[in-house]
Amino acid sequence: MPANKVSLITCGLLIFACLAATPTWADKDRGPAAGDGNLDQWWQHLPQEERQMLHDRQEFINSLPPEQQDRLRKRWQRYRDMSPEERQQMQKRFQHWQKMDPEERERLRETYHKFRELPDDKRRQLKEELYQLHDLPSAEKEQKRKEIYQRFFPNG
Repeated sequence: MPANKVSLITCGLLIFACLAATPTWADKDRGPAAGDGNLDQWWQHLPQEERQMLHDRQEFINSLPPEQQDRLRKRWQRYRDMSPEERQQMQKRFQHWQKMDPEERERLRETYHKFRELPDDKRRQLKEELYQLHDLPSAEKEQKRKEIYQRFFPNG
């Protein structure tokens, strides 16, 4: 099986495993049966290749409450609507996420929740400051990242 296809399958499985517990990104229903509450109809409208890719997760998906099934369908449609470049970027991020240890993932989840609680102007400022670290050497980047973190999240 080509590496690209394996990455796509891995990414698809991640989407279904992780997205059930997170809020919906898009409010629009897209594609056949994207948000009508009928999982079987949605499943039948998926192309054969996608059904095959998601087959192992079908039992898990069926066991979810209807509102989580609906979120997954919407997210899957959003993934399907991505350009190949966007999908590749998502797969790259997922592979990076997979390589992290559980403690580091938990730290990032907590930071993300804190970030979402910041006012819009502070979020923009934080993004700009972090972006400026991009080209710094690793040790200096990590030191400055910690300083920025302490400034924006002094209690954490």
